[in-house]
Formats: sequence, structure tokens, C-alpha cells
Amino acid sequence: MISQTRYVTHIDILGFKALTGKDPQEAWKVLSSLASVRSYIQGIEVELLDVGERKRIPERVFSVMFSDTIVLFTKEDSLLDLKLITLATTELFHKALFNCVPIRAGIAHGEFFFNISESMYAGPALIEAYTIGEEAQWLGIVTSEHVYRQAQIADLKSGTSDVVIPATIPLDSGPQNGFAINWPAVFRQDFTIAPPISTECFYRGFEDAFGTYEDLPKRAQAKYENTAVFVNALLKPTV
Repeated sequence: MISQTRYVTHIDILGFKALTGKDPQEAWKVLSSLASVRSYIQGIEVELLDVGERKRIPERVFSVMFSDTIVLFTKEDSLLDLKLITLATTELFHKALFNCVPIRAGIAHGEFFFNISESMYAGPALIEAYTIGEEAQWLGIVTSEHVYRQAQIADLKSGTSDVVIPATIPLDSGPQNGFAINWPAVFRQDFTIAPPISTECFYRGFEDAFGTYEDLPKRAQAKYENTAVFVNALLKPTV
């Protein structure tokens, strides 16, 4: 029997339901921006220096989009698959923020079954990716412990920084120890403002679609506050 074990990412847009109820046309614009980002990711080609090969993301990482959700899943569960889905997820997150689309994601590993022609997708890995991503009260990418452990074996780094790190994950029930993609370090060069970055400053790009920060519900404000805390902690200069 062919193994159905693979890496899976679940991604969705923060505040999309509320935005759709308030302004359907603006929600469609935000959704269209996310679709464009997904298309961009599908065209990425990566040079793997450790094996001396070039790989296109769609060769090993497949994607499906429905409403404001994107699911990425790998062909197999090798370290190569882990590298490519981590890169695809992180780059998708990066480009979404650049296009003022607030998203959060979870990456997990386990059984995942699919039938693309029938639009069927299911398995424990998808449930775990959805759960760890949705529970986090921020804009970010949470990973399972298995993904973190395998990333250590694969030595996934951006410069001198680990790509997957232990992190304090903000939940409704309070902070919890877990693991996350170190996206502020990966895209450090794209920050045009030196830390500390205020929550209002970080949120500014999302105002056109989602309204002013002051008008957001407190729970929504907290997500952006938690994100700013995460960014500032990881961009803090080391002594």
C-alpha cells in the first residue's frame, strides 16, 4: 500500500467572515489578492544546494483553494518535501502580508488522503494543521512538534537563524509553548521600520479593507498586538 503520510498546511484569512458580511466587494478583492499569491507560489523554482538540483514547488507541493482557505500538501514526507512546503508556506505568508492580506497557518505531518478530481481532502494531518493554525491568536505560522524536530534534522536555516523555532503561541486560553515559523527573521530585510514596531504601525496596511485599528473588536486587536510582540522579540538586536 502506498503511504499516505505527508506534510500539510492549512491557511486562511483573519476576519474574512466579518468582512464578507460588511463589504462583499472588498472581501472579494482580498480573496482575489490571496488567489494571486497562490498562483505566484506555484511558479517558484528552488535551487537545492545540498543536492545540486532545481525543483519547482508544484512538483512536490500541491495546493487547493476554497473560499478563503488554502491547503498545501506534499507528494511524500521526505526532508525534501518538508523543505519545499516550509518554503512555500512561508513565502505565501510573506507575499500575503505584502498584499495586505492577513493570514494565519498551521503545518502538520501525518496521514492525509486526497482525490483532486473529486475535490476530496481529509486526514488527521489536515485536522491538526487546521487546529494549531486556527487556535493561534495572531498572524503567523504554527507548526507541530514533529515538523519542528524534522526541521532540526534538515537544518532549515535562513542565514544563521533557524526557520522553525520554539515559540510562545498566544491562545484564547493564554500563552502556550509550541513551535512556529521564524518569519520575521526570514524576511528581516523587508522591514522598513526599526523595531520596536507598534501594533498600529503593523496594522496600517490592512486598514483599507478591514477599517481602522480602533474600530476592530478587542479580540481582533489582540491578534495584531500578539503579532507585533512576536515580530519585535525576534527582530530585537542581539548583544
